Amino acid sequence: MLPSIYTRRPGLLPGVAFATTVVLTAAAHAQVVGRVRIVVRNAADEKPIAAARIVLKDSAGARPDVVVTTNQAGEVTTSAIDARVWQATTEAENVQAETREITVSQDAITDVEVLLEPLKERVIRITGQRQLVTPSQTQVTTRLDRTLLDRFPLTAGNPQSLPNLLRSVPGLAGDSANQVHPRGEHSGTAISINGFYLPGVLQGRAGQVISPSTLQEFDVLTGGYSPDRGGETAAILDLTLRSGTREPFQRLDLQGGSFSTFHSELTLSGQGGRRVTPTGPARVGYFFNFSGRRTTNALEPPQPDEQEANNTGSSLAFLGNFDIQAGKKDQLNLILNYTPAVTGVANRTGLPGRFAGVGQGFGYGGELSRADAAAAGILSQEAAGQDITQRDTNYFGVLTWKRQVSERLSSVLSLGGVNSALDIRNSNPAVALGALPTDSSIEFNPTILRGYRQIQPQGSLTYASRRHTFKAGFVYTNQSGDESYHLNPASQIALNALAATDPRLAPAGTFQVDAGGNPVLDRRGNQVFLAAPGAVTPTLRVRRNGYYAAAYLQDTWNVSRRFTANYGIRADFYRQSQNLGQPEVDTGAISPRVNLSYLLDPRTVARFSYNRLFTQPPLAQGAILGNAIPPQLANQFDLSLERQVGPRQVLKAAYYNKDVRNQTDTGLLVEGTQLGVFSTVSLQRATLFGFEISYLMAPRPTGGWGAFANWSYAKARPGGVTNTGDAVEEFNDHDQRHTVNFGLSYALRSGASAQLGLAYGSGVFSSVLTEGGARNARAQLNLTLASGPNLLGKKGLGANLVIENLADDRSVINFASPFSGTRFQQGRRVLFSLTGQF
Repeated sequence: MLPSIYTRRPGLLPGVAFATTVVLTAAAHAQVVGRVRIVVRNAADEKPIAAARIVLKDSAGARPDVVVTTNQAGEVTTSAIDARVWQATTEAENVQAETREITVSQDAITDVEVLLEPLKERVIRITGQRQLVTPSQTQVTTRLDRTLLDRFPLTAGNPQSLPNLLRSVPGLAGDSANQVHPRGEHSGTAISINGFYLPGVLQGRAGQVISPSTLQEFDVLTGGYSPDRGGETAAILDLTLRSGTREPFQRLDLQGGSFSTFHSELTLSGQGGRRVTPTGPARVGYFFNFSGRRTTNALEPPQPDEQEANNTGSSLAFLGNFDIQAGKKDQLNLILNYTPAVTGVANRTGLPGRFAGVGQGFGYGGELSRADAAAAGILSQEAAGQDITQRDTNYFGVLTWKRQVSERLSSVLSLGGVNSALDIRNSNPAVALGALPTDSSIEFNPTILRGYRQIQPQGSLTYASRRHTFKAGFVYTNQSGDESYHLNPASQIALNALAATDPRLAPAGTFQVDAGGNPVLDRRGNQVFLAAPGAVTPTLRVRRNGYYAAAYLQDTWNVSRRFTANYGIRADFYRQSQNLGQPEVDTGAISPRVNLSYLLDPRTVARFSYNRLFTQPPLAQGAILGNAIPPQLANQFDLSLERQVGPRQVLKAAYYNKDVRNQTDTGLLVEGTQLGVFSTVSLQRATLFGFEISYLMAPRPTGGWGAFANWSYAKARPGGVTNTGDAVEEFNDHDQRHTVNFGLSYALRSGASAQLGLAYGSGVFSSVLTEGGARNARAQLNLTLASGPNLLGKKGLGANLVIENLADDRSVINFASPFSGTRFQQGRRVLFSLTGQF
């Protein structure tokens, strides 16, 4: 039975509501900013044009127009503006006006050259030539703006899913259970929200950290990291939230369809209060987003059919983003986010006959065939009444103060807090420890509670000169958490596995030997362990305390209009202690970074980087086995070539190589289960490398074609031993050779559109059914048909038809995986939605 999501922590929502009320009485615009240097020339003779007037319009509709005028050299540099897409209209005497889109790079000066044709007749020329290649950008980045998010079916089937969005990015391989693996690594993905590095949340969660509906810009960084980036560096999600718009709006979305799926979403946005200056921003801006989703097919199930067996999930997402312009120089920003979820741990019901030789989902770990299970009187998990529920709770708040100290110097100071919990409870049939059956499809009756609290101040100073942007800053995260593990075994084989994992999890008892003193083994190779008479299963309690801290110094140097260098140094420190007798981890590292960008010709940019990377271990992963987990260290090299091949079209090729020490990986705490109970392991070393080729034809906001395609090749090969002393596998369980994504859309000027998306994976290492066997490939085709915002002549009314997994491909994703057990792709989901904006 799935409990109500609304009964968890009843005091939280009133607290959020109170904080929201307080901030609206006194509450900043995005802290991720950059500058634009524009040179205007006459296209006929390339002489500079003085007194050219340039008006920049914010693509998000949140900021007032920025108006600048060129000097005698035909040049002007803007003040710091939000790092996203702006529409620039340039006008001057005796030349034709031009409108184009400019993408502003973060913490850098973006150089733009505008060539205006001599005047023949008074028109404004719209080039359609969006600047997709940015020479001043030294990082390996994939950018998804609001137009791309709306024009491709990237979150088809689940508008709350950030992992679904990530799977379209080159170098990121989708997996089951909300996992996306960046460039051969299991996880280690950092999230930066409006420039604030968000402390980590629990892996294995079924709910989301933040909803894609709240995002204005979405940059995925996979290499070439500037020194201000760190903490977790497999990938960095640089998220810019939607802000209160100058034109207020309210929007309601309702969606329903297959697998009893229902989704509702309410968005409120606007600005108010007296403006600080006549042309400046409003005193207060607000953006609210509330969404809820329920379905009976929440996560990838353990069989291709009967996918709704105890697989019901409910999730909520609340976000408030509040801005206040406190004066001409001061801005404040408050972000509040709450994303709880309750999800059933899907039951095994039995696999088709073709799996009889490798296990059809019966018995411990699903390793028995249907016939063998019937002969032993063993029922499936569903028939035996397994009822296990996972409850996620994630909420965070961030308060940021930005001050423009002078025209060139700015400061940012933030204070944030994260509270995350992941509980697993059960209503399984009780089993007496003294009368355990030999085997059962139900492995354990678990009660597992994990909760973590983190407080994080961070700050930076940025100084911008004509060719240099200097930045220095710090981050400090105080971490504390509690975990408790109580796993009642439901069979003798489960008890043997529990004792083999860690005797502290098992009741008092003895390992069995034969008359010759040799271990007595069960069918899984574990030594038989008999509980002492009257013994009870203990609860193992874990208390963790520690911190992560870093400081950095960097410079982005526009050496010339062709050459940009970002370089600097970062110092990382990590400390963690726990109460299980393991040695305390207390370590640090100095990490140099060099990232270079060179404009080979007006449309082609080459990039090269070397990064020394320090990645702290993931949070609260039940790392109770073996030695304590040290941070991961890596030397990463990146080389890429990017060319704008046509109007709004860009082609990019990239290569990376990582030499890793202490590779962090995550697996199931007790092998063979599928409970969502994980443990972090450290692999002695690993070599990761890959190639990526991507193409983008950015869609115009006014309609027309849009397309993207990318292919990624990756190899993730670990070496040495784990922190428990075990030998590593030949490849990481998430290793996948080929990943392909494709998207195509066409929109009319009315806003009506047809959208198609394809995701293909050649198969992760854990998809192999038998040792040495072939990996299982999978593909998912998604289709969206949208009416646009004027359905039946009603302004603001729209309807969508969404078909997720159009071909109903139910291929194996994982089989007996050490991370996620056995998982199959979810079946076709047909959804219909109505949207009203007013």
